[in-house]
Formats: sequence, C-alpha cells, structure tokens
Amino acid sequence: MDAKKYATLASVVDETLAGRTDNARTLLSDLVETQLTGAGSEDLQYYIFASALSKRLASDKAAEINLYLRQFETTQISLFNLLAQHLPTVQLAGPLANEVLAGFVGGEDEVTLLDVGIGSGRQEVALLYLLATQRRLPRKLNIIAIEPDAGSLLEAGESLAEAAMTLGVELEFHPVHKIVEELDDADWRFFASFGTPMVVLGAFAVHHVRSSGGLNARDALFRRLRALEPDAVVLCEPSSNHNSPSLRERFAAAWHHFGLTFGIIDGLDIGGAEKSAMKMFFAREIEDIVANAEETRYERHEPVDVWVQRLRDAGFAPCTDFSMIGTPVSGPVRVAARDGYLGLDYGDETLVAIVCATSGVPASAGRISPMLLEQVA
Repeated sequence: MDAKKYATLASVVDETLAGRTDNARTLLSDLVETQLTGAGSEDLQYYIFASALSKRLASDKAAEINLYLRQFETTQISLFNLLAQHLPTVQLAGPLANEVLAGFVGGEDEVTLLDVGIGSGRQEVALLYLLATQRRLPRKLNIIAIEPDAGSLLEAGESLAEAAMTLGVELEFHPVHKIVEELDDADWRFFASFGTPMVVLGAFAVHHVRSSGGLNARDALFRRLRALEPDAVVLCEPSSNHNSPSLRERFAAAWHHFGLTFGIIDGLDIGGAEKSAMKMFFAREIEDIVANAEETRYERHEPVDVWVQRLRDAGFAPCTDFSMIGTPVSGPVRVAARDGYLGLDYGDETLVAIVCATSGVPASAGRISPMLLEQVA
C-alpha cells in the first residue's frame, strides 16, 4: 500500500464528514492528477475507491476516473465466471456450504429447504448433484425460495425442476417474490406448515437485510427462523464491518477487506487483464459501501463473530464439530474450522465464512467429498 495515496483518500473521507466538500474535491483532484499514474492496473484499487468517493461528492473528476476504469470493464457474467474459476474465496464457498448442508439434508425421506435469497438457483442445483454423488438424495425435496428478483426466481425454478427430473427427485418449488423485510405473518405460517426436517440456507443474501424504525431486522429474522425449529441454518457471508453507520469505519474496513481480496487476485497465475477485470467485479460493492447514503446502502456485511452471536442470541447452537468437512487449501487460502463457522482465511484473517448453527445440540457438519478435494488440490 502506498501510504501517501491512502492518506489522501482517507483525508477525502474526513473532509467529507466534516462538511468541507470543496476541500474533499480538491484532495481528490490532487490524487487523480498528481499521484495516480493511469498507466495500468497498479493503482486500480485507488481508482475504484476514488470513483466511489467522487460519486458521493458529485466531483467533476468522476467522468475522468470512469474513463480510466472503463478499460477494465467486461460483462458481469464474464466477471463472475472468472471469479468462480480462479478466486478461492468464491470457488470454495458454495461447495463447502453444500457439504455442510448435505450433512443435514442427505438421506432424508422428505426435507424442506428454506432458501433466503435463492438467486438463480445455481448453488441449489449443485447441492442436488452432490447428494446424488453421495447416493443420499431425499425422496422428496420442498424448496421455499425467497427472492426479490422475479427473473432469477423463474430461472431457479426451471433449473431445479430440470435437475430434479434428471436425478429422479420429487420436487415442490414454492417461490416467494419478496425481500426478507416484507415477509408477513401469513408467510411465516406457510413456512411453518412444512414442519421438520427443515434446513435454512442464506448464501450471500442475509447481509442485504436492512433494519428500519428501530427494529433490528436481522435479529428478528433469526428469531423467526428459530421458531420454525430447523435442523440447521447455514449462511455464506463475507466477514467485514460494512454495516457501521460511520463512513470512516466503513471506508477503512472496505479498504482492508477488498485490499486483501485484491492481494489474492494479484497472486493468481492468470494474465494481468483478467486480474484487473476480477477486481472490477467488486467496484459496485465498494461504491455502495462508500458512496451511497445510509438509508439506501445495500451491501451491509458484518464480521463473522457478529453473525454467530446473532444466531446464538436467537436460540441457535453454533456448530462446533466440522471435523468431517476437512480443511482443503486453494493457493493462499485455507479453510479453518472454528466454533460456529468455517473460515476461508487469507493469512490469519477470515474473508468469507460458512456459518452453521442448529436448533438443538450441535452436530457434526457432514463430510467433505473427494470431488471437492480434487477440485482445490
């Protein structure tokens, strides 16, 4: 990290918070015009954060920064494919979460999966094929799919129906086209009508839940989930403090978290263009964390210990035995089993966590498949 460039960015944040927006814009202009080279991707992290701050300040440097960043842009699907193929924190998270889920879903006659933010259903399709590989497919699977994007919800239903037909599983797909905060008593009564065994999955979705009116929506969600008495709750979440109302704290946390992620990317055995493109995938998240107003922010990540404590406070028991999952290593990222979660660690820090908690006495989280070990070897 270049201490002078970072100090300038931090000063832009401080001047913004002090209401001295003209000073903040001047500092931002100095950073872009005299400190950043614009000659390649070496300064890309600074440009991405400068872009976010320029939008918050409505700076006239926004157009110049965007012109620089456009050379690294590509389609979101291409970016995601690059991440899924090369970035260990993305490559491992879904398969490891599915290994944990399989320990609770596999071998049941009928089981319900309550999915908080199912997206397009890619992870859930992979779960079915994993269970088939393990020869532990349930006879019948009920999926309650909560998802605010109608197109993704439709795609998830179609993909899961196709997979279930191929694998010979009886599937009931129940779409719920809402954000979590919009769920009402009738929805929760419907969820409860399925009884047990039930497993809850929230894959990179629960950090979008936003509190309002003095109510902590995340705590309320976990209390509602606990009332359903699911066998397990499994979450995939980045571990960083982006839920703070303080812009200064969010900026520092985001710089640290994404800086570590960019460090992993820099060490990958791929071309420079691919590395820059992968970093650009996170530009939207950084912009939301740094540039958007508190009442409209969407990316509200929290440290993993906060997620574990929220589940504990709601009456769940964090899983303490991940011994059957194993600890695969993918390049510089290792999987560390801790009380309540599997950490995808870079150095000594967890960047992404697979959190698991049960409604009763914590149980073994399942077993890792030989296919996963081969994938990350």
